[in-house]
Parts: sequence; C-alpha cells; structure tokens
Amino acid sequence: MNKRILITGGSHAELPIIQAAKNRGDYVITTGNDKQGLGHKAADEYVPCDYSDKERIYQLAKELQVDAIVSGCNDFAYLSTAYACEKLGLKGHDNYQTAMVIHHKNEFRMCTSSLGIRTPKAKTCNTLDEAVFFCHQIDFPVLVKPIDLTGGKGVLICNTEEEVKKAFLYARDLTRESVVLVEEYIQGTNHGASVLLKNQKVIFGFVDNEQYYKNPYLVSGACFPSDVPQCTILKLFHDIETIAEKLKLVDGLFHTQFIVEEDYEPVMIDPCRRAPGDLYILLVKYATEIDYPAEILKAECGETVSSQYKPVFHNVARECIMTNKNGIVNGIQIDSALKNKLIDEYIWSNEGDSIEDYLKYKAGILFFSGNHYRELYNDVEQFHELVTIQVQGE
Repeated sequence: MNKRILITGGSHAELPIIQAAKNRGDYVITTGNDKQGLGHKAADEYVPCDYSDKERIYQLAKELQVDAIVSGCNDFAYLSTAYACEKLGLKGHDNYQTAMVIHHKNEFRMCTSSLGIRTPKAKTCNTLDEAVFFCHQIDFPVLVKPIDLTGGKGVLICNTEEEVKKAFLYARDLTRESVVLVEEYIQGTNHGASVLLKNQKVIFGFVDNEQYYKNPYLVSGACFPSDVPQCTILKLFHDIETIAEKLKLVDGLFHTQFIVEEDYEPVMIDPCRRAPGDLYILLVKYATEIDYPAEILKAECGETVSSQYKPVFHNVARECIMTNKNGIVNGIQIDSALKNKLIDEYIWSNEGDSIEDYLKYKAGILFFSGNHYRELYNDVEQFHELVTIQVQGE
C-alpha cells in the first residue's frame, strides 16, 4: 500500500530519500524554509514550514494526514520528526527524550561517560568562568562548540584563556540553548561510521576515511574502503550496540563521526539517527550495492528492517566541490581523467553565483571510483587540483 510521507527537508541532501520513496510509489511531501531546495522539485508536494519548529511539524503532519514522517538531513529536522511521531503514535523513530540525548552533544557525552565509552572529556558550561576553569583541568588545546549544531558550525580550537572566552561568546550567540560545550581536543585520524540496527544490534556497518579541505571543522569528502583496523571497527560497533541497548533505540540508521587514536581506540564524536548530509547515503549505496536510501526509508516509516545484508564492495569516493577564495563563480573544471571515473554527480552551482564564505561554500558533489585502493586515494588527495571552481574577483 502506497503511503503519504512527510519529509522534514527538501534540499539536495534529501534527494536520495525522496527518490527512494517515489520509486516505490509513495506520495512525497517536503517542507522547509528554503523554497529553492532541489528536493522540493522532485517531491509531489511542497508545504513551506520551519522544520525546526517541532510543534508546527506536528500540526502539519496532522493536517496532511500522513502515514509516516521521515527526517531530513539535519538534527533539528530529526528532533521535530521524533517529537511529531511520538505525539501521533507513528513508528520508526526514537522517543523525543532519547532523540535529545543522541542529538545534543552535552547529553550524549554524559550518556557515553556513564557507559564507559570513550568520548572526549567534556563539560557543559553556563559561564565564561566555568569554561576557563575546565580548560585548566583538561589542559590546552580545547574545543569550544554549541551543543546543538552540526557541520562544524560554531566550533573553534582554543590554545589560551582569551581564545576560550571569545569562542564561548561566539558559540553562545549561535546556539539555541543557553549553554556551551567545552571538551578536550583529540588527535588522530578522522572517520565516519554508518550502521543499521535491528533489535539494538549492528546488522550492517560501513566505515570511511574523512577528508577536510580549508575548513578544519567541515568534512569535505569521504572514501571507502577505510584504513581503520578491524579491531577498532569491532570495538566501535560494540560501543554503538551498548548505547542502543541502554537507550532502547529503534531499528534503523545510526551514524557517527569518530577519531582513531594511536592505540587504535575509537573515540566517538557526534552521532545522529538521520541520514548524514552531502549525499553520504549514496556513497554507501555505490560502495556496497546496498540500496541504503531505501533501507533508511523503510526504517523511518516503521517498516520491518531486513535481517541480513550481502554487500558487494567497491572503491568509491564522495567529494564536495569547494574553493579557496571568495568571488563570483565562472564555471567548474573537471580533469578529463577523473571524468572517466565518475559514478554520479550533483552540481547546483551556476555561473554568476556569489561565494561569500569559501570555508562553507559547496558547488556540488562528485562520486568516483578507482580500480585499486591506491588509485582512488591518489585521486582523493589531488581532488581539489583535479576539480576546481573558476572564481573571478573577491
């Protein structure tokens, strides 16, 4: 039976979920404040609404008489989705309080600490004095960040008291909450892990290597396979299952970033229960031949999650097209050798677009393959030389 589905988002990030729903004949309604979102054009209907307003999403879902709500690729979208589903009795999402624990950094740190799971030492700070005092307890450098934002927004590395004070005020101005998180700075290699849970057990897992371009807080790419040792992956999956059992997480996606230290211990950073941004779920699909968007859709609609998966692995990278300066877009150049390796491409930038903050600007996303692991990683390392945005002026 086809369903009426409300998706709390409608940008390029939600396109794979929208398409998965359309492929099986569902009626898709998207929402969000950005009327120009690429996902809205692919949906059956678009209804303007702030997806971070949980009460409004609840009312909208009632008005539209939907059968399911599927979260967009944003933490606020997931929180509103979980809230509305709980109020409406719809399956597929954790209860609202559990969703808050997963998607608020301070609450997640407290949860993992109580379970003995390695995450950065952290403190929720109400005042500047609290933040400065804690920094001397864990020593510099430290990270100061909002508790409720993703994508590196508001995050700063601090080496002195003065830097902490400035970073605290900066993060507090951005957060919707009244507190700021201060945590230890972990050194190691950066990775992402995406798993599917069934009965609080990992039944499918995917681990990548992350890349960063000019912005040290914003992931610019990810590739598979990773170079994370198997013992580290098994420990990480065990930690995820421990969290799932403690919080009684529903079946479906659990995604997290993590850092591998010198002793190969995984340090879990910022998890989520909604699809990651920048079309990450297509990376999983192309690298494993598992229709990841369709599986996530099933879970969020409250349908039965498969018991086992049989992935077929490929060397695949997903890289965001970025630049190193502000100005006016005058086109995008892709090296001919890389063009022959492309699996898929999404480019939404147009000539004449203005780049006002190159540290956050993304013109599109490319997926490409490599016959060998080393070939793929060589292309990844050179990506921003092989793919460039032609920029005029500043």
